[in-house]
Amino acid sequence: MPRSRNGLRRERHWPWTVAGYAVLFAVAAAATAFIYDSAAPASRAGVIRVAVAFVAGVLLIRIRRCFRSEGDPPSAFADALIRQPVAPKLDPGFVKLREDVANGSASRAFFDKILWPRLAALARARGAQSDLTLPAERAWRTRGPSRRTIAALLDDIERPRATRP
Repeated sequence: MPRSRNGLRRERHWPWTVAGYAVLFAVAAAATAFIYDSAAPASRAGVIRVAVAFVAGVLLIRIRRCFRSEGDPPSAFADALIRQPVAPKLDPGFVKLREDVANGSASRAFFDKILWPRLAALARARGAQSDLTLPAERAWRTRGPSRRTIAALLDDIERPRATRP
């Protein structure tokens, strides 16, 4: 199915396009008839020529637009007119934490040397005694603990002291 630049199907819009052009040409014909009747006989041919030039110009612009949209990519100007979605701005601390969790899950060495000391320090700062245990190694020794395991560790750290066993 051919699609227009904005992604909508042309098949559904052609009846409205035809109706719009029919209304435009009817208004042009009515205006031409009014001007033709009120113009001097010597300038009536000029009125008809201007009306025909208007209709031909509108048709040529439409035909050019149809042929141009099928094969050529939109111009840089047309791309600039399309509103781009705004990228969400995330807090740098959150982005760093997300990267640390991803790196800790991907690399056991990163988890042992960087992320685990930070988690242990966070647990001590929150008042936990030594109830955090280092997660067991996975089947692939180079991989760190799963994200689920890290999420469980964070849940343990986050729990208030009164509810800890």
